[in-house]
Amino acid sequence: MMKVSHLFQNKSGESVSVSPEEPLIRAAELMVKHHIGSLVVYQDGKIISIVSERDVMRTVGQHGDKIANTKVADVMAKNLITCDIDDSINDAMDMMLNNATGSRIRHLPVLEDNEFIGVISMSDIVETLLAQTKLENNLLKNYIQNWPEEEK
Repeated sequence: MMKVSHLFQNKSGESVSVSPEEPLIRAAELMVKHHIGSLVVYQDGKIISIVSERDVMRTVGQHGDKIANTKVADVMAKNLITCDIDDSINDAMDMMLNNATGSRIRHLPVLEDNEFIGVISMSDIVETLLAQTKLENNLLKNYIQNWPEEEK
């Protein structure tokens, strides 16, 4: 069973963050600048939430020109869903699909000993599972090709 820690082997643990009092426009600018889909929200040195590109787009769609007056705190996740570095990838994927928010989430903060270490995305999980499937497929093909013939 593959663990969430496996996802961090080829991924930097660095995440871009904002404070809850920053303008939502600033959060959108940071996501565009860093080519990312979410930002962690820090207050007093502790992660308190996450804000995603989906949150930004929903706010633009609902409030349009009033977005200039919107703060990150107004749209960030009210219930922070996290996983632990030692959770299985399957458990993390399940949390993204079935969680207390009632919505699917695409970015999941990861904790180790209750300390934030990074964010994984649904894309990270899909890429890892695809690579694992390709490897297993190649191993099976190799095994079948080298199948010993029965002695007569």
